[in-house]
Amino acid sequence: MNDENKIPEWAPALEDLKLRSRVRWNESLKRFNTWRIGGPSRVLIDVDTEEDLARLLPFLKNNDIPWFLIGKGSNLLIHDRIWEGVILHLTGDFKSWQPQEHPQTVCAGAALADVTFAQRCVSQGWSGMEFMIGIPGTIGGAVATNAGAHGGETSEFVRSIRWMDLDGIVHQDQRDAFQFAYRFSELDAKQGRVVISATFELAEEDPQQVKQTLLECQRFRMEKQPYNQPSCGSVFKNPPQDYAARLIELSRLKGKVRGRAQVSPKHANFIVNLGDAASDDIFGLMDEIREQVYRDHKIDLIPEVQILQ
Repeated sequence: MNDENKIPEWAPALEDLKLRSRVRWNESLKRFNTWRIGGPSRVLIDVDTEEDLARLLPFLKNNDIPWFLIGKGSNLLIHDRIWEGVILHLTGDFKSWQPQEHPQTVCAGAALADVTFAQRCVSQGWSGMEFMIGIPGTIGGAVATNAGAHGGETSEFVRSIRWMDLDGIVHQDQRDAFQFAYRFSELDAKQGRVVISATFELAEEDPQQVKQTLLECQRFRMEKQPYNQPSCGSVFKNPPQDYAARLIELSRLKGKVRGRAQVSPKHANFIVNLGDAASDDIFGLMDEIREQVYRDHKIDLIPEVQILQ
């Protein structure tokens, strides 16, 4: 049997779970990440319900099966080789949007797109998270990585989080139960905390003013970032009191091409896929950027992008 199409020994046990969710075998991951790069996963599951997630997490844990959780794959670099594990792709019920009794408060599902969240807040006249319009990910990822832009961070508005542990048990905690920092939180799926949903509290504002702020954030993205080319967003974290893009540009790497990948001429902390780029093209550019910036500025740039090992 072709290695790419082999069936793992745990396949029958996975079928015995009787999931409602769609299970795909040897599925290409290119359309499940915003770089449009990567090989197939042995299994990809479109997880539709909490019940299915509660079956899957203990199954994966107890059978020692490699797994990875994705939303829109907007902060993810995937190797071109086949990944011998299970990708959990949250969808369905995880795209929920539920306004709460408390004013300007909403519970949003982990798979709800950040852009959709921002647009719905505008229609309600809720202010504070307009910056989400420029983040091409999901609420779960935004909470887990404390995503932010334009001086705002997700954690500023989180009030509580529902999450599931690897035994399939659901927990609900207040925001203060977890540590948040720049592009970091303790809500890490690989450490056993899978975000299901989060409740946010925003500020009441004139709907027209909220819309204006959102449009300004959107305009900034269109003017300053290569929004119309496949990328993962910012590749490196900003070092303290500085910007990764500034350092990369000072190192004369803006526009640098390797294979079919390029350091964006528009924003130096973006690497774009020029078409059919290989994962090695991206890894090579990342290595070159880190080495050159360290030589020039004695600063070690830390990747913001997650890597599917």
